[in-house]
Amino acid sequence: MKTKKKISEKLSTGIDNVISFFSPKAGFTRRMYREAINISHKFGAYKGASRDRLRSSWLPGGGSADQDLLPELSDIRERSRDLNRNDAHASGITSTMTTNVIGTGIRPQCRMDKDSLGISEKSANNFQKKTERIWKRWLPYADAGERMDFYEIQQLVDRQILENGEAIIVPLMLKDKGRPYSLALQLIESDRLNTPSDKRSDKSIRSGVRIGEKGEPISYFIHKTHPGDISHRTREEARQYMEIQAKGEYGRKNIFHLYYVLRAGQTRGVPFFAPVLTYFKDLAEYAEAELVAARIAACFSLFITSESSMDVAVNSAYEKNASGQTVESLEPGMIKHLMPGESITSFNPQRPSATFEPFVDRILKAISAALGLPYELVAKDFSKTNYSSARAALLEARRYFKVRQEWLAQKLCQPVWEMLLEEAYLKDELKVNNFYGNRLDWVRARWIAPGWSWVDPLKEVKASKEAIAGNISSLADEAAGQGKDWEEILEQRAREEQKRKELDLPETTTKSKTPAEEEEEKKEEMRQEEDVREILKDAEEVTRKNEKLSGELVKMGNDNGILKKELANIKTKLEKVLIDG
Repeated sequence: MKTKKKISEKLSTGIDNVISFFSPKAGFTRRMYREAINISHKFGAYKGASRDRLRSSWLPGGGSADQDLLPELSDIRERSRDLNRNDAHASGITSTMTTNVIGTGIRPQCRMDKDSLGISEKSANNFQKKTERIWKRWLPYADAGERMDFYEIQQLVDRQILENGEAIIVPLMLKDKGRPYSLALQLIESDRLNTPSDKRSDKSIRSGVRIGEKGEPISYFIHKTHPGDISHRTREEARQYMEIQAKGEYGRKNIFHLYYVLRAGQTRGVPFFAPVLTYFKDLAEYAEAELVAARIAACFSLFITSESSMDVAVNSAYEKNASGQTVESLEPGMIKHLMPGESITSFNPQRPSATFEPFVDRILKAISAALGLPYELVAKDFSKTNYSSARAALLEARRYFKVRQEWLAQKLCQPVWEMLLEEAYLKDELKVNNFYGNRLDWVRARWIAPGWSWVDPLKEVKASKEAIAGNISSLADEAAGQGKDWEEILEQRAREEQKRKELDLPETTTKSKTPAEEEEEKKEEMRQEEDVREILKDAEEVTRKNEKLSGELVKMGNDNGILKKELANIKTKLEKVLIDG
């Protein structure tokens, strides 16, 4: 590129010189305008658009989303998989993401709109329980390949999106014996989505996806076998494709193509590790070089040189492998005889160096920033954090995980839930009126993702209780935050409470009492209340007498000592009654 630029500059200068020879005025004008163009490039409004000497090699492409991605997608995807197979940090990040986003599975909680449907609370509860029972019966049969349940499919889908940038799922209706429902999901690896060789000239097909006028997918071309499954397919199968329409006659999805859209008009998904592939590769090679240097430094070897030990040297100096190549290596405790005239110049590599760990940390921090994850989760290193910073990092990560959880729930889980309820309705297991007319109201659901352990359980439990008491949260929200169903919690607590009373066990609180003790306490409280009523009655009588005598004392004057004495006694009794009360 620089060579071409130099040739262009020389050519322009030559033309300017020729024009100046015949017309100095015209030549001067050309040079003036050329210099003005150069100045405008240097002093543009945006420094990022500068094309000066320092930025002359920065030549980004200006292609569309598909033009930039599709020609390189295969290489990016294969390198992403290689990282997850062989790189410790990349593999750990993928496992961490899947564990936090999916965990034990994103579960449904039926939330049909009873108000819009005009049904009673009892009918709504019965419908919700039926649908959740249907879901539990179908779970083990979710996989068309009969290897996974639906929660395991969720894990694989999330892993596919991370490694390949996308996941492809085909919902099938199987009539196999023993299946409670026909609905089954077939997962297809993204390599199988490709354009057949005889349709490469069709501009409406992009990397296996036929695109409509509005940019919507019309159909998908799926290879019948994996392109890399060379040893287990016939030559005929290698050329066979099947075209799957994106939607059926009534708008039902025939295929789920799940990926994060990063640019308008993007047809395929970008692998999660695409921005940091070179970082991972460079870091792995650097770590390997440091490791080899450290292994060499750990070897303590002796080299013997002698002009008279020719026979020993010839037999031991040059070892060869099976291919006849000379083996040059060091081993711990090795003693080597050298050929006459040979010598060894030793060096001390001092590995790993003091800069190794800070450099690795800096690269991992760059990777963390690119992937949107805290450094602590990427490196699995919490040794440099305190409670506050660790909690801040985990909260930041959980916000990111929740976004991915909600995305997967709406893109995959909810459509599958709707398909299953539709099949149950057609099998007459859900006896409802006008299912298709009010379909969106009947199939509403809340998806509960797995929760996370508290950093400080005591503080966070107290915060949850106060949030519920202050009406700024609910039991449903707090339970969902822990990945639990609030109705299941209350039902289980009711069963436990009933059993506790039957066995006369204390409550599981800090002030635990048996049911019998609780009954005795209630009786004691009733007796105390009765005593208080008697005391108040006596106090009223004493007060009445006090007021009567006080009035008589006023009438008779302050000379009557008997009345004064009686009044003092009444006052003493009143004080005693009030104190006892």
